Amino acid sequence: METKKMTYMQAVRLALDEEMARDEKVIMMGQDIGILGGAYGVTGDLYHKYGPDRIIDAPLSENAIVGFGIGAAMMGWRPIIDIMKMDFSMVCVDPIINHLAKYRYMSGGQIERMPAVVRTAIGGGTRSGPHHSYSLHHIFAGFPGLKVVCASTGTDAKGLLKSAIRDNDPVLFLEETAAYRMKEEVPVDPDFLVPIGKSKVVCEGDALTVVSFGTAALKSTKAAELLKEEGIYIDLIDLRSLRPLDLDPVIASVKRTGKLLVVDEFTETYGITGEIAFQVSQACFDCLKMPVQRCTLPDTIIPAGPVMEDWVMLSPQKIADRVKEVIKA
Repeated sequence: METKKMTYMQAVRLALDEEMARDEKVIMMGQDIGILGGAYGVTGDLYHKYGPDRIIDAPLSENAIVGFGIGAAMMGWRPIIDIMKMDFSMVCVDPIINHLAKYRYMSGGQIERMPAVVRTAIGGGTRSGPHHSYSLHHIFAGFPGLKVVCASTGTDAKGLLKSAIRDNDPVLFLEETAAYRMKEEVPVDPDFLVPIGKSKVVCEGDALTVVSFGTAALKSTKAAELLKEEGIYIDLIDLRSLRPLDLDPVIASVKRTGKLLVVDEFTETYGITGEIAFQVSQACFDCLKMPVQRCTLPDTIIPAGPVMEDWVMLSPQKIADRVKEVIKA
């Protein structure tokens, strides 16, 4: 398969471009996505290629942006709704949860599909402060009617976004801000897709099972490389989708290793790590050598100061150290 070296951000833009060229019903709406090319430059020059009728600059009102997208989806369009940061999704939780996720089930068959994608940037470690660094994936993953995906690499970002745009159900597409400028070889085939609801085995080993997603999966991959230098080999699984949750490879791995570490760049309590631990514990109760462990952020907000932010955020070394703790336990 032909590939081209590009950033995560460029891979997202390529997916948007390919799907807009493929289907004239695909439209985009959001703050500054037109002439300015998006807050992070993701949409780039797509405005000049597709025009203001399909790349729609919206006012600073997340509620209005999502509401417009819901109406467009009900009328047969495939809207891509851009919410600049996931922190701001809190002001449009109502239309996402009570309308976008539910209308298909409340219409008595009058609305057969809701093909809308909500794109938003998540994650800390970018010196953006408490209001621009949160990952709230666990909140939306808890609601039926939504699909939630989070790509850790440019390849997965491109393939998952294309699948999300083509999906007839609403999809919350989470983009890792810290990964936007990371480069890799990405398939340029316009038919390249990554299926939603399918996790990926990143590397194999028998010392421990590690499961993660997003930038935490990237950091876990680097941690696995550090551990290899010490002769420690882990099974690492990137979930990619948080709803639906594909834990079959995780369960198969835990039945072999007997231990599981869940890595998530959210706080220790009340996150998705608890759901993963519960499901795996149910399926692997007889073969777990110890309770499921986790490696997360401490229960605090993400600070504005660089030194404090580095203390809060995960790093490959922190994850590698936690892996060794679990192995020795």
